[in-house]
Amino acid sequence: MIELNELSFTYENSREGVSQLRRINLHVKKGELILLAGKSGCGKTTLTRVLNGLCPQFYPGKLTGNYRLDGQDALKMPVHQLGTMAGSVFQDPRSQFFATNTTDEIALGMENIPLERTVIHERVKTVCAQMNIARLLDRRIFPLSSGEKQLLAIASVCAMEPKVIVMDEPSANLDSNAMVRLGILLYRLKEAGHTIVLSEHRFHYVRDSFDRLVLMENGELSTIYSHDEALKLSEDQLTGMGLRPFDAPAFQVGGAFQSEPDDTLQVSEISCMLDGRQILDEISFSARSGKILAIAGPNGAGKSTLCRTITGLYRAMGTVQIDGEYLKRKQRTRNSFFVQQDSDYQLYAPTVLDEFFIGKKETSSLKEDALGRLREMGMDEFQNRHPASLSGGQKQRLLLTIAAASRKNLLVFDEPTSGLDGYNMRLTVKLFKQLAREGRCILLITHDMDLIAEAADCVIYIEQGTLRYCRNIMRKI
Repeated sequence: MIELNELSFTYENSREGVSQLRRINLHVKKGELILLAGKSGCGKTTLTRVLNGLCPQFYPGKLTGNYRLDGQDALKMPVHQLGTMAGSVFQDPRSQFFATNTTDEIALGMENIPLERTVIHERVKTVCAQMNIARLLDRRIFPLSSGEKQLLAIASVCAMEPKVIVMDEPSANLDSNAMVRLGILLYRLKEAGHTIVLSEHRFHYVRDSFDRLVLMENGELSTIYSHDEALKLSEDQLTGMGLRPFDAPAFQVGGAFQSEPDDTLQVSEISCMLDGRQILDEISFSARSGKILAIAGPNGAGKSTLCRTITGLYRAMGTVQIDGEYLKRKQRTRNSFFVQQDSDYQLYAPTVLDEFFIGKKETSSLKEDALGRLREMGMDEFQNRHPASLSGGQKQRLLLTIAAASRKNLLVFDEPTSGLDGYNMRLTVKLFKQLAREGRCILLITHDMDLIAEAADCVIYIEQGTLRYCRNIMRKI
């Protein structure tokens, strides 16, 4: 189905002419599910863009070598023809939406093929039932959570039933149940004969259904493992390759987290309405310095809204105390640092290093601290790069270092490991623990069970805008 021979690609104006893909040779059979893995920035996203025709037709650059799709020369295909054969789910689902209504978005691709109206209705109904997202139909797209947007993007592509489905980090913002349903959907599509290329850092939801693990390093294919060979890799071997384990982590929670009067953060009866819907309903909890609190719950539960309220970005009923003082919205914004899910919203400077000096006077001590923080996260080599040229995972790590350098006592991170491989996830855990030892109060909104198991001291669970429980994490099993 897919034949890549001596394929190389270099983005236009790439620094020093460095190629993002170098001599890629890969053949994928019809009905195969290929796991594409490797450290952030290794070229996975660029390879998916070649497969769906975005490189070089929308991302200009020099492409050499051969790419055949179902026996045809894909490099000579019009992009609209290639788009019907190879459907794509992007790392950032916002970048592939064309409608404002969810049902219209799922139907749009099928209308452009075009399919009969009755077929479109039936496919929308079927894919929504398979993914359990009927609740998202006939909704405005913009107020949806990032996870709900990701589910919508997946549904819109799968409903078209293309021969090849290319997915770039589709599980990044999905809760555990949604991830399991995605795994089931991919298995059904594979059994129906669809070829799937899955660029992913989390493997456990396709543990039993993938055919080969393709490992990339510095723009090249370094190793290809069969399914059985990949599952025989030890935890130490996977760690050495910068990958996450194939098994989901297991840990125990137990013992209610007891609030203390001197806790750094005191949140009392927070309620919030957005877009005519009740998002949060009288949520109260506390968090303390030197501890890492994970905020978990299904997609659309209100986790991001809660943290935007705490940090003063949203208006809401209720009160927030930081260090024993009741603070208004603007005061909370000044006393906290919130790293959002969408990193592009928080990067403004012309270089990576300049991001640390926004709103500050550049001094030698500040520059030294910034370079030290970048070095800790393996980002110092990018100090003179424009932030927009970084990969999704690299942008995440940049914002983590900026937050660490801010000296704010309350740090809030929304899905901080959504685009991170195993190696950089572990670097991030190390950074969080270091910040906690410095006495910072850290909140992590996350669906990443690896992150919760490795980093969190306690967890609160939110469902349908209501706090269900607050527990200590006892130990990893």
